Amino acid sequence: MNLICICCDTFRADIIGPGRKLSFVQTPNLDQLLRESIVFDRAYGEAQATIQMRLAFFTGHRTFPYNDNPGNRGLMAQSLGWHRIPDSRVTLAEVLFEAGFVTGFVTDVFHMFKPNMNFTRGFMHWDFIRGQEADPVHCGPLEAANLRGHVFDEAEDLPLHTVLRQYLIGIQDRRTELDYFTPRVFNGAIRFLEDNYRRPPFFLWIDSFAPHEFWDPPRYFADRYYDNPAARDLILPQIANRPHPAKTEADLERTKALYYGYVTFVDKWIGVLLSKLEEMRLWDDTIVMFLSDHGTELMDNGVFSKNIHGPRNYNHQIPWLIRMPGRAYAGTHIEPFVLSHDVFATILDLLGVEPPEPVQGRSVWPLVTGAETDLHGDTIITGWTRRACVRDREWAYIIDTIQPQAQPLLFHTAEDPYETTDVAADHPTIVNDRRRRLEDFLGGPLPYTYAHQPDHRNIMTLARHLQIRRQLGLPL
Repeated sequence: MNLICICCDTFRADIIGPGRKLSFVQTPNLDQLLRESIVFDRAYGEAQATIQMRLAFFTGHRTFPYNDNPGNRGLMAQSLGWHRIPDSRVTLAEVLFEAGFVTGFVTDVFHMFKPNMNFTRGFMHWDFIRGQEADPVHCGPLEAANLRGHVFDEAEDLPLHTVLRQYLIGIQDRRTELDYFTPRVFNGAIRFLEDNYRRPPFFLWIDSFAPHEFWDPPRYFADRYYDNPAARDLILPQIANRPHPAKTEADLERTKALYYGYVTFVDKWIGVLLSKLEEMRLWDDTIVMFLSDHGTELMDNGVFSKNIHGPRNYNHQIPWLIRMPGRAYAGTHIEPFVLSHDVFATILDLLGVEPPEPVQGRSVWPLVTGAETDLHGDTIITGWTRRACVRDREWAYIIDTIQPQAQPLLFHTAEDPYETTDVAADHPTIVNDRRRRLEDFLGGPLPYTYAHQPDHRNIMTLARHLQIRRQLGLPL
C-alpha cells in the first residue's frame, strides 16, 4: 500500500464540505475527496503553529509542553517549541524507509529548511521550492520590491514592510501561473509519482505553504470573490490590522478574497494531482490523506492573523481526511477528539509498519473500525506557543502561561462556536477547574517556565540587514 499525505498550511477546517461557515469558498476537488473519505470532525493541533505541528506529525510525540530544547542559534521565528527535530526522535520517514518504502518530500515551507533544521531526515528524495515568505532566495535588487498597492503608505517603514520586500524580491522572476509556488509544489509531487510508481510501496509527504500568507494567488482567483479596482491587494494581511486613515471596507473585503482565492487556487492544483492518480491507476493501492496545521482569522474577531488570538477554534481546529482504496468507509464521520501527534501512529498502522519505539500519539484507525470509541477523553490540553487551551465539547479555556497575573479567557463553545464572547467572569468555578487541570498537565503552577528557551542570535533577514545599513549610514 502507498500513502500520500497532502498538508496545506493555514487551511481552515470550516471550508470543505456543506454547511460550514466558509463553504461558499470553491473547493470542488477537496469536496469530492471529503465525500470519498473518512472525516475527523474534532481534529486539533496539540501544539501550534507551523513547526510545532510538523514536529508532532513527523515524530508522533507531543511538542507541548516544550520539554525538548535542541540548539537553535540562527533560527527564526523564536517561539516556544519552534526548533529542529530532536536527535533522539525517530522520524516517520526514517521508519518507513527502513520498512522498504520509497520516501519522498515536496514542499515550499521555508521554515522547515532554516538554519539547524533537519526535517528531511529519512527522505530518499526531497524537493524544496524556495522563495516563500521571508526566504532569502534573493537579497536584491531592492527596486524589485514594489510595494505599490500592497501597503497603505509607501513612505512608512514598518517591520512588516521589510518582510513584504523580501517576498517581492523573491518572486521577481514570476511570469505565469506555473511559476507560482503551488503548481511548482504539486508538479514536483507528480514528478515523484512518475519516477516511482513502478516500484511501490512509496510514501509521499506534500507540504504546501499555501494558503499561508502571503495571500498572493493569481488575481483572477481572488476576483471571483471580490473585485474592486479601488481596493488594495494587501497580500500580507497583518498590514490591514493597523489603523490607517486610508483603510476602507473594500480593502478588508479584498483581503478576505485574497485568502478565499488562494484556497481555490490550492484546490485546483490538488485536483491536478488527484487526476494524475486516476491517470496512473494508483487509486486501488494508495491511501490519500489531507491535513492542515492550523487555520487563520478572517476578521472573525476583528483582525486578520492567527497569533493574536492563538488557539481559538478557527485557528485551532484542523481538517483531517483519509481516503482509502475502494473508498472504504467513505462518509464516516469520527466524533471523538484526535490530535496532530496521532498522525504518525495512524500512518504506520494503515501501512502495517510497527513503530520501533513507543510514541505518545495513537492510531485513529480503531475509531473508524469501531474497535475503540475514544482516544483522548472528553478534554484535550493544547498549546499555541505561550498560550494554552483546555478544551472540551462545551468550553474552551485559554490563558497565557508565561505572563504573570495573566487573565484567562473562557468561551462557551456549545453556544459560541467562534469564541467571540469571553464569559470567564461569569463562571469562576469552571475557570478554576481548567486552570487546575492545566497546571496538573504542566507539572507546576502558572506562570510556567518551559525547558525550551528560544535563541534569537544571528538572525539573517532583510529586516536586520536594512537596520544594520541604517546604523552604519550606508545607502539602502
